[in-house]
Amino acid sequence: MKDVMSALWVSGLDSSYLREQMLNEPLVREIVKECSNIPLSQPQQGEAMLANFKPRGYSECIVTVGGEERVSRKPTAAMRCMCPLYDPNRQLWIELAPLSMPRINHGVLSAEGFLFVFGGQDENKQTLSSGEKYDPDANSWTALPPMNEGRHNFGIVEIDGMLYILGGEDGDKELISMECYDIYSKTWTKQPDLTMVRKIGCYAAMKKKIYAMGGGSYGKLFESVECYDPRTQQWTAICPLKEKRFGAVACGVAMELYVFGGVRGREDVPVTNEMVTCKSEFYHDEFKRWIYLHDQNLCIPASSSFVYGAVPIGASIYVIGDLDTGTNYDYVREFKRSTGTWHHTKPLLPSDLRRTGCAALRIANCKLFRLQLQQGLFRIRVHSP
Repeated sequence: MKDVMSALWVSGLDSSYLREQMLNEPLVREIVKECSNIPLSQPQQGEAMLANFKPRGYSECIVTVGGEERVSRKPTAAMRCMCPLYDPNRQLWIELAPLSMPRINHGVLSAEGFLFVFGGQDENKQTLSSGEKYDPDANSWTALPPMNEGRHNFGIVEIDGMLYILGGEDGDKELISMECYDIYSKTWTKQPDLTMVRKIGCYAAMKKKIYAMGGGSYGKLFESVECYDPRTQQWTAICPLKEKRFGAVACGVAMELYVFGGVRGREDVPVTNEMVTCKSEFYHDEFKRWIYLHDQNLCIPASSSFVYGAVPIGASIYVIGDLDTGTNYDYVREFKRSTGTWHHTKPLLPSDLRRTGCAALRIANCKLFRLQLQQGLFRIRVHSP
């Protein structure tokens, strides 16, 4: 029992709790008696208390990486996370280790506890084939084997430790190729091509299948949706979206697909080039059809909003972007799947970043706490005796 007790962190417990609560447990009574006879030091306060505080457990965080500076339009290597997500009083952006190089229009995905980034464009608008992996425990990046083909504005999804890279562009060239990265063997393999170009389409995985939705080519927008089964290596057309769109984001949760945002031309004034934001839709694998979300308050239906990512965490989906709500701009909005309603989460950061890559990543609370402490995100209050 002494060996077990030696592994417990009790320095933060009040002496009265040790004596009054733990002494009632026969298995630890003798050990606690020994502890209670040890002279107790003065309670720690302020920085000394924070320095010894080590919160346990993990938190699912929204992570944004890369993109461009809002004012200069220069690509950035910045990476940050927002956590803890569930406490409205602690929605702070925590700076994490930056990429090895600035990237924009890149692919971002979390898998097996790591964050993966591939492709995109650099500061000179050159298309990239390189990749990087982020380790949240070490807060560091390592290089990955490059893709077989450089690309930007492409889709990226994960199924059973395999990362699928779909479509995109290489400069002015529109791509229909697909390749797959095995995160265990660290090798790339070519996969069957997409059946059509889907410029700035959206992609998601659901029930171990890949879905390609919307997009466009040569001035035309698509509402079509195709499903790829890695087991058969076949593409199959399914029920189309209710609205044509490009620039949307998508995610799969259980037996449902969600598509948020994107833009299309105004059907009531087809001769103009004015664009409007599309309504959000979801597809249930049992019903085999697309349905509009009842609550369409992601943003107002204007061309002033842009979406960068849809991140499922717990029972909610968090959509990141420049989201014009009519009265202000939000940067993150929460869609609660249980109620089907949108909720305010985080306002837009003025003169900051845009067009970031987004994902959810599980990070140890002790790491998050230490980073917040180093970045001065805690206000220390010392109570007078």
